[in-house]
This record gives sequence, structure tokens and C-alpha cells, in this order.
Amino acid sequence: MEEAKGFPRERAIIETLYATGVRVSELLNIREVDIKWETKLIWIRKGKGCKERYVLFTTECAERLKAYLATRNEESPYLFCNKRGKHLSQTWVQTVLKSYAHNANLVSKVTPHTLRHTFAAHLAEKDMPHCYIQELLGHADINTTRIYTKLSAAARKKRYDRYQ
Repeated sequence: MEEAKGFPRERAIIETLYATGVRVSELLNIREVDIKWETKLIWIRKGKGCKERYVLFTTECAERLKAYLATRNEESPYLFCNKRGKHLSQTWVQTVLKSYAHNANLVSKVTPHTLRHTFAAHLAEKDMPHCYIQELLGHADINTTRIYTKLSAAARKKRYDRYQ
């Protein structure tokens, strides 16, 4: 979101949520040592159900994370922390996202989970197989993934038109 431009931490949080599809709880538990820069992987130590997995991140996400880390002075094992080095709360992330969405005049409600759904839907629109999306999201059941990957009306029409 353009509104986060002058705030590298917030911009990195928003980009990481969107680029990886992680849950907000997973995001807040990422440690700097969990990031594998050369392979663009982040180790999710404790996902839902205490499951571990790796998620991929984009070059743009890497740039946002590096820009944030260049400004960070706090001593904390966690990637995202407040100015005193303390763990951020899920409520804080939700409030920041709501504020940026409001300032960007977005009509619909935007939450960290909205970005997770958007991540999955965009991968589905690019024809990524559901089993890969399931792995990235950390879903135990493929049917849960299918809820996330419902195509937009425009994407449905585009796919339909391929067969005409």
C-alpha cells in the first residue's frame, strides 16, 4: 500500500503478509535467523497445529525486509518488534492494516487474513495447482485451500473464454 511508504516496518509487514500468505500469528513469530535470503525461503517454526513449513518470498518482499532491517535498532530475536524490542501484537497489525486501508480509500474491510486469501486467489488465477497452494498456506485439508482459491468473476470469465 502506497500509504506505508515512509514506514519501512509497516511496509515490510504488509508485503510479507501478501507475498507469503502466512497467518498473522506466524508472521509475528518469524525470527531473523529463519530467513534464507539466498533461496528466498522463510522457515515457519510454529504454524497452526504446531506444524513447521517453509514459505517462499518474492524479490520485492526481500527488498522491503532489507529496507526495514536497515532502519531497525532494536535487539530482539523476532523479525518484527516495537521500538523497545518487544513482540508486536496481532491487534496492532490489524489496526495498522485497517488504518492504511482506510487512508487508501478501500471500501472493503482489509485484514491480515484478507491478504492471505488474496495471496491464494492470485496463485490460483495463475494456475498454480491447489496442492502447492495448500503446502504454502500450511493447510492440512485441500478442501480448506479450495475455499481460499475461489476465482473472481473476471478470472472465471477469462478461463471460460479460453474454451470458446
